[in-house]
Formats: sequence, structure tokens, C-alpha cells
Amino acid sequence: MCRRDDWLPVLLVVCLLSAGCAGVAPAPTPGAEATATPSNGTAVRVVDVVDGDTLDVRFPDGRTDTVRLLGVDTPEVHTENDPAEFEGVPDTEAGRTCLRRQGEAASAVASERLADREVTLRFDAAAGRRGGYDRLLAYVVTDGESFNAALLERGHARLYDSSFRNRDRYAALERAAREAGRGVWSCAE
Repeated sequence: MCRRDDWLPVLLVVCLLSAGCAGVAPAPTPGAEATATPSNGTAVRVVDVVDGDTLDVRFPDGRTDTVRLLGVDTPEVHTENDPAEFEGVPDTEAGRTCLRRQGEAASAVASERLADREVTLRFDAAAGRRGGYDRLLAYVVTDGESFNAALLERGHARLYDSSFRNRDRYAALERAAREAGRGVWSCAE
């Protein structure tokens, strides 16, 4: 016959496993990040816009973390840009200056649309939860729109060479912006 004390270790393990999984957001379906709501993502408040593709956020429980926008790369504003990362941009002073201006523009758009606002983070199992520098990798949804995709569509970013579910869609958005000469692609020769 089992005593109540025999079940205590099992109950403890179940509780720990449940607590560890409670904060994990479901993986999005391809293209679904644009329709995210807090019920199918993680609602957070943006407390700082570091640059066009990096944010500091606060979770409802008070924790803070840094988020790297998944699948996109905006020109740098805090360090030098490498024009080779942006196809067709010349490795000249003019190319670097243009990229710096475009990085400032991307940061301004991020500040305008995200600073001190509640947004939804969507995670992608194909990309993993964290990237370099231990930052969260996420799609950021605001006003029902994927901010990541909007950056590409408007030419504020290039496709970041990594694995994630929306890669083909994002490649098409970058290609259209490049062909139209929008944003960073206005720096190309």
C-alpha cells in the first residue's frame, strides 16, 4: 500500500515541469505571426528601442529581457556597417554613410511604432528561443502586423541569414524592396 509521502516526489516533479513550461509560447505557423494576439504569443511592454532590430522588453511578471527581431537585420547605428552585408551597396564612404542614415531611419521607425507600447512576441521553433548574445529571437507583432516583415517590406532591413519558418516570405519581401530601391536598397549602386 502506498503512503501519501510516496507521492510527494512525483507531485514535486510534476509541479516543476508544469511551472517550467507555463511561459513557453506556441510555435507560429508559417505566415501566422501577422495575426498574433496575446493568447497565441507573449504580451510584453517595450521599455527601450536599442536600434532597428533590437528591443528591451518587460514581461507582465516584471522580468526584463532583450529581444532580437527574428529574420531581419537593420544597418548598425552604434558600430560601423559592413556594406558587403547589403548586396549592391558599395564599400565606400558614401555607401557607409548611406547605411548609417538608413540605420538611423530604421531605429526611428522602431521607436515610433514600438517604444513604450505593448506588443506580442511570437517564437519560432525552427529558429530556437535565443540567438547570439543570449537575446530572445522573436517576431514582434503590433497593431495586428508583423513588425519584422514591415521592416523588410519598407526597405529598412535585409533578410538575416538564419533558419526560421518565414524565411521564403521574408526573402520575397526583401527582393521586392531591393527591386524598388526602397530604404537600405537606395544605397546600392
